[in-house]
Amino acid sequence: MSASEGISLPGNEETTPPHEKHKQKAKKAKKKSRSAKESVPNAMDAKATASYFSLSIVGQIVSATFPLGPDKEFVFLRYEMVAGPDWQLCSGPQHGLTQLATNRRGHFNEPIVFNMPIEVTYKSTSPYGWPQILVSVFGRSGLGRETLLGYAHIHLPVFGSRRPADQTEQLQAPILMPKCPNMMADITSWLLRREPELKDPKVLLDNLKCKGLSMESYGSLQFQLSSVMRGARKLGYHWHS
Repeated sequence: MSASEGISLPGNEETTPPHEKHKQKAKKAKKKSRSAKESVPNAMDAKATASYFSLSIVGQIVSATFPLGPDKEFVFLRYEMVAGPDWQLCSGPQHGLTQLATNRRGHFNEPIVFNMPIEVTYKSTSPYGWPQILVSVFGRSGLGRETLLGYAHIHLPVFGSRRPADQTEQLQAPILMPKCPNMMADITSWLLRREPELKDPKVLLDNLKCKGLSMESYGSLQFQLSSVMRGARKLGYHWHS
């Protein structure tokens, strides 16, 4: 007879006890689970490196123009970079404040020059909530009294400027001034000599939230911005200018 027919020969007998076999199987299962757990973060990291695109913006807030001149002697700006929840600011300031500027030495409707530099870099996984610049325009009298002159906002450009350096394209945004909702508020504003202000200027960036606001356009802001985008095509985004 052969060993395959059920007869155990002296050289073919197993010497390992059953409880030790069970321990060896448990150790092998633990090693497999550990190797599987260690391989998961590496795969996630590989996906994370290619799961976003970057947007770099370089430019400046050039000037402000008022058709009949500003109501105050000096003008300055406060700006803020606002983006959606999917966007992360990698470098550059989110808030900024310009210097005091005036055009009193020239014509009353000449541009008030700021030349405030802007340089930021964002990364995101979705174009939803594209970054914007929200600017608050303030005026200061000779006595140091500050009042609001309006708000302006503009989206950051998607495409970089294709013009030569001496022919850069300038973007314009209207300066919006909130109006009093009723006559009593108008009288109070006149007595206090303060213009109405928005509690949260970010409502201007949402069409649903700013519905019903009474605004008046007076003047404009000039921007000079250029953009560089990387990694958008890897995520399937193809934009054409």
